[in-house]
Amino acid sequence: MANTFALTVVMIGLSLFGKPELAADFGIVHGATVALFYAFSGNTRSLILGGGEQVKTSYHLRLRCFMLIPLYLFAVILSVGLVASSIGVILLLIGRRACEWLAEVFLSEQEREHLPIPAFLFFLTQGVLSLLVLVTLVLDSFASYAALALWAISPLFWCMRRDIFADALKRPSKGTEYLRVLLPNFGSTAVIGASVYIIRVFIILLVGREIAGDFFSAFALGGILGSVFALALGPTLVRHEGDSSRVVHMVRILNCMLAVSFGLGILLAGLSIFNPDVLLWTGKSSLFWLAVGSSLIGGVVMVRAQRVRLRLLQGAQGKDTFGADILTNILLVGCAPFLYYILGVEALSGVYLLGAILSLVFYSSEAGVLFARFSQERWVYYLLACFIFSPLFIQLSAGIYQGEGVVHAGEVKFAMLPIPISVLVCYVGIVMLGGFSKARMSLVFIFFTFVGMFLTSLLLATDYGLDERSKLTLLLQYMLPMFALVLGQQYASGKDADLMLAKSIFWVLIVIVPLQVASTVIEDTRYLSSSLYLFSVYQGASYVPVVFVGGFLLVLFSFWRVNKYREGLVALSFFMGIYATFSASLIALAFFIAGVFLFLARSFILRIDIARALRICGLAYVAVFLAFQFWLGGGLLRTKSVALPHNWSESFMLTPFREALELRASHWGVYYTGFVENISAFLLGHTHVLDRKMFPSAYNYYLDFLYNFGFIAALPLLVIIAFAIYKVADRFAVIFASDKLCGLTVVTLFMLLVDNSLQVGMRQPYSGIVVFFLLGILLSSICRQDGDGLPRSGVV
Repeated sequence: MANTFALTVVMIGLSLFGKPELAADFGIVHGATVALFYAFSGNTRSLILGGGEQVKTSYHLRLRCFMLIPLYLFAVILSVGLVASSIGVILLLIGRRACEWLAEVFLSEQEREHLPIPAFLFFLTQGVLSLLVLVTLVLDSFASYAALALWAISPLFWCMRRDIFADALKRPSKGTEYLRVLLPNFGSTAVIGASVYIIRVFIILLVGREIAGDFFSAFALGGILGSVFALALGPTLVRHEGDSSRVVHMVRILNCMLAVSFGLGILLAGLSIFNPDVLLWTGKSSLFWLAVGSSLIGGVVMVRAQRVRLRLLQGAQGKDTFGADILTNILLVGCAPFLYYILGVEALSGVYLLGAILSLVFYSSEAGVLFARFSQERWVYYLLACFIFSPLFIQLSAGIYQGEGVVHAGEVKFAMLPIPISVLVCYVGIVMLGGFSKARMSLVFIFFTFVGMFLTSLLLATDYGLDERSKLTLLLQYMLPMFALVLGQQYASGKDADLMLAKSIFWVLIVIVPLQVASTVIEDTRYLSSSLYLFSVYQGASYVPVVFVGGFLLVLFSFWRVNKYREGLVALSFFMGIYATFSASLIALAFFIAGVFLFLARSFILRIDIARALRICGLAYVAVFLAFQFWLGGGLLRTKSVALPHNWSESFMLTPFREALELRASHWGVYYTGFVENISAFLLGHTHVLDRKMFPSAYNYYLDFLYNFGFIAALPLLVIIAFAIYKVADRFAVIFASDKLCGLTVVTLFMLLVDNSLQVGMRQPYSGIVVFFLLGILLSSICRQDGDGLPRSGVV
């Protein structure tokens, strides 16, 4: 405990004694070292205390010795641009964290072997030297550098052991096996470390150094109980849970501390909100004490969360928390700016509490103690798919979106931004279905994408300001829809998941599409009306039509031979033809025409129910023709005495197509030129985000991604798409013969390769979630095989 929290205690003291900016510097260095040293700790303490059977203690030390210097230098790079203190202070603070990192291995081994005397001497030394450092820094003493230097190397006092060092220098006989065990744990701690650093950078960019310094100290002060349990008491307590005589007394003391922490947190938060004058005598703002109170409450929640986590790590099953840690921490990073822009600076005081709640939810879901029975309920799968595809949008400032108050490109008004209900449903679904090991591929993809985007952004960062804030906000915009990939793989593991997906989409379309077509006719609008009376459809002329056409094709391939859906599918085909035409989305219309043609061609090739296929496809094409001829073509308009030019077809079709193509070509040129202008731009992207009012996007998701974050960050995405294409090609015969799997493949690949080459659908919350959700289902469906080589998903 003294090893881990010494720097945190000094940071808290600096804030309390009138040095908030220096505390902010300590916080940034702490965040940078957490992002690196903690990232590569790999849950070492829990693994050693668990018996050291999976990985030898000397192997942990061997890895740390090899990584020490590169991580030290990288931590210096991350800190120099953000810390106002001298380079000497930065080097000493990072040196302190490096020594702590090495000492953790020795201290964990001491604890496992029950050696109390060296531990007591270590604790005493750290307490005295930490107090000395705090006093010299507060007094601006000339001896502060000497105190810092002694404090920096002190973690190695009383704990170093030559026998472990000697064993670490030997080549391990099971190095590959050890590394295989550690990799998921490295991923788990890496995402925690990276998120701590990003959140701290975000807070500094949003509120400034002085307020940020108070926030960091408040989080550390209020959350110290949760941190102490996670890094010090917890591993020991969980290890001895089977020995009731040793644990009962410790648990009683812990419960008393939790009760006091919770009560004090409620008191401080209440006083900060309702009677802040009472706290004026402390010399700290009410915002500081609100953050302390919220963090004290969060500490109680975090203890519970960490207890679940440590049981997973030290359990006999050898589980890891890789998935839960990724989901928790990336979502927390996404919530920080969101809370600030929606609720103001006061909302940032609850960041630690929010992180504790997310941790408890995802760890409990992974352990199977939360919503376990729901993961087998069919109605859960139906509701999830329905809400994922439903174009219901919510505005925080106005409730259900009614077609007003749209935020234009370049503006940052989150309260007015229409947010699809599928965003909430996606994350709720991930928690309810649980079993993150089913989605290991997706989690690895998200982890490497997050790390790549984060590192490229940091390497290009200059100073504070709008560019860094915009870049990190753009990072979150790309990342958040990707979590639907996890949900897709979880969803695909359910029995008859493909059938439930198709049924859900069918009912969404059969309700919404006829209603929207009727609304268009009644309102006498030239193109598709966004109004559904109860709510309006946001992005109804671009992204939603492509999703709906894709959903229709998936239903068409799945149910065209099922008599139960024959009449409904015929009616839906007719309405979808009108809908696709009215939308005026050339991508959606081309998708509809080509998809229906591919469906018809497949039925001819397989010689299956050709007459029925002709009937459905013929009606769909007739609907398209009628929509052009009698609506856009002027039939209905002429009856209302509206004069149309003789070249109406060019006005309605060729001119918009030509203009859209010219617009895209100009944007592609700008983004491509920027992407290849030099090696730095190619690998790392650009520091500055282009003016969103002039260039809202590249009209190509991949080019947009490459321009902003570079090839390194985009590599995981390109790899997983290439893997999907390879698996489709490898199992083409099986896929082509399967109605459901063929439809899913056609829709997913079109949206991945065609639609997102012409717009940025995967960057939008609604369409992005749908695409990644379908990709997750496709990957699981074609990768999961039984003995005879056919998918297990029940595909016919």
